[in-house]
Amino acid sequence: MAKIAALRGLIYSQYETETQLAQELGWTKQRLNVITNGTREPTLAETAALAGKLGTSVEEMVNIFLRQKSPNGQPATA
Repeated sequence: MAKIAALRGLIYSQYETETQLAQELGWTKQRLNVITNGTREPTLAETAALAGKLGTSVEEMVNIFLRQKSPNGQPATA
């Protein structure tokens, strides 16, 4: 849940709603929502688009989504 909080923190620091960000990205709200609620990880292209609109680096965005254990259970080193 930390990744969701970090992402939403970035969004709400610059936009009043997720819908506003979705419109800026040219996405549907549903497309953004599945990322912000943790249902689906963003693609690299989506990550780059989010970084661009949120004024952050792709690396920082990737770190938000990689702050979880690896598939084999090892903790992330961030």
